[in-house]
Amino acid sequence: MGAVGPDGAELAGPLAGAGVDVLGVELLPGRSYRWRAEHGPEGGAPLQERQQLGVYSRWRPSPPQSARQSEILFLGSMPPRCQLALLEAVASPQLVALDTMRDFIQGHRRRLEAVIRRVDLLFVNRPELEALAPEGTGTLFRGGRLRAVVLKDSARGARLISDQGDWPVPAAPVERVADPTGAGDALAGGMLGRLAQLKRLDQPAFMEALVEGTRWAARAITHFGPEGLVRASRAGS
Repeated sequence: MGAVGPDGAELAGPLAGAGVDVLGVELLPGRSYRWRAEHGPEGGAPLQERQQLGVYSRWRPSPPQSARQSEILFLGSMPPRCQLALLEAVASPQLVALDTMRDFIQGHRRRLEAVIRRVDLLFVNRPELEALAPEGTGTLFRGGRLRAVVLKDSARGARLISDQGDWPVPAAPVERVADPTGAGDALAGGMLGRLAQLKRLDQPAFMEALVEGTRWAARAITHFGPEGLVRASRAGS
């Protein structure tokens, strides 16, 4: 679910061809969301990034009826106002996951913290985690339902962090890195998709699912844009 302008409408074709349900993608007048980042020679978290919300600045999420009974809800990185609206629209998800970025942490902190208190999994990279919890990751587990933080740690892989411990998962090997953009979203999607298959939400299931997430992150970075993910989806891998 999301919003695009006419300049992003062409993305619906490749996504639908890869088996993605695009019924919840709304076409609005204006420019689609834009994100620009500068990466260092080692890749990883962006050294600099900036975004232009475009149509997201006035999007009012209204999920299709088929999505309102979802058992797993992923609140991708977008204005916390939109994330709260989606959270309110889905009846009773068994698992809610959240992604965000530094712009929202710095500019919408109070509303973002309200969202975090209502989610089970939080996906962040190191700079985002430091901005969100400068006094330590443990502060995030106070006063809400958060069960684990997934730290997206670039070439080092990922870590599953809870109030019970910290477990690393190495990155899946790749022959080349063409474009690191979207690796974190691919990791989240792969992990949540595997949890949907396992139908379990315990710590061993989280670990198995995170391994699967790193595999999808590896597929994402080997081609420019979504091409690596689209190819893997069509191949059924």
